[in-house]
Amino acid sequence: MSARQVELIELAESLIENFGLEAFSLGNLAKKANIRTPSLYKHFSSLMELEHIIISRGFLRFAKDLNHVIETAASDSDEDNIAALAAAYRAHALAHPQIYRLMTERPLDRALLIPGSELAAMDALLQYFDETPEQHDRARAAWAAAHGLVSLEISGRFPPGANIAGAWGVFIEAFSR
Repeated sequence: MSARQVELIELAESLIENFGLEAFSLGNLAKKANIRTPSLYKHFSSLMELEHIIISRGFLRFAKDLNHVIETAASDSDEDNIAALAAAYRAHALAHPQIYRLMTERPLDRALLIPGSELAAMDALLQYFDETPEQHDRARAAWAAAHGLVSLEISGRFPPGANIAGAWGVFIEAFSR
């Protein structure tokens, strides 16, 4: 990947986070990069390719945050460890809500992802549940539950005064080994 591609990807990520996923377009990216929109096709074949690069990078950053929890787990308590994973999941998604939405809300063409990036994001949960990429029902269920909670939080769908921490507590209790 060229330095210019990386620069454009980082600019695209910034635009998505600052102005929202719905406002992002190649035209907006070109304008912010002070180039004409057709010039972007020298670097990316399509908006879909660019989005999947951003999704891949998001998965890899997510993996880094979650794997850090596994690598530094200081507790023998399963509840403490799943609580740390849940906290890292939530913190990452809330720190990058628009990239998180891009990663999780749109159709995914896995052939366009950086190889291994999606699985890397799941690695910490696979390790925690002692599961494999081929067989990971508990890790998948935990991911889905965490995704549901954080997606509702990002979209502001919990009612005022809702005990969000309590909901995460139920998640932790349910997924402690």
